[in-house]
Amino acid sequence: MIFAKHINRGLVRAALLALLGCIAGYANIVTIPAGLTPGTQYQLAFVTADTFFVTSTTISEYNTDVTNEAPLNAALATFDTANNVTWTVIGSTPTVNATANAPSTGLVYTLNGAGVASSASSLYSGALLSAIDINQNGNSLSTRTWTGSTSVGTVSGGINDLGQTFPEFGNSTLTTGGWIASGNGEESDNSNSLYALSSVITVAGTSAVPEPGMIALMTGAVLLLFAISRRRRNSPALQNR
Repeated sequence: MIFAKHINRGLVRAALLALLGCIAGYANIVTIPAGLTPGTQYQLAFVTADTFFVTSTTISEYNTDVTNEAPLNAALATFDTANNVTWTVIGSTPTVNATANAPSTGLVYTLNGAGVASSASSLYSGALLSAIDINQNGNSLSTRTWTGSTSVGTVSGGINDLGQTFPEFGNSTLTTGGWIASGNGEESDNSNSLYALSSVITVAGTSAVPEPGMIALMTGAVLLLFAISRRRRNSPALQNR
């Protein structure tokens, strides 16, 4: 019986540590940038941790690629589900401009809270406020990134669009001159990252308010702490002291 109690206590502690680990992981990304007031609308952007070939001329295939990348981070998946967030690629094929596929005219942030664009300096103004150099896991990533676009988000044309022979690529650390190194092309059967842009998100509360996923995890942790405390108080060893 004593052995069973020790096992149960060990399981409870293990579960608590797992929950605390999830909470720590959730803090790796910033999904509600600091300083935004309720009702503010904004978008998030990241560079994919995985790389892709860009031999297809169908933009939906690249939208699927970035959509599949986002939930690889459980914290981002939780936020996306709670806020109905969808993702599209910042890229152009011969028939689709990035500006139409991933429209944005307002606030854009990376997943570490850095401002990328504003209403005064949009994502497609030709220059960024900061680089899109954070991947979906919240890690810094300096890499070549397929865009198939000019610095203002339009189709490069000729052999430089996604799905063509030498698509344009950007550099995830680039800010001045936009998110693409204009005039640079690379063979489409090479593998590079993609840029992802979220749908528009509306701030429901200040950044000080925990997000839905965080609230659930914290509640679970508190309940487990209570269970451990109660088990210790009811332990025969403690009662016989």
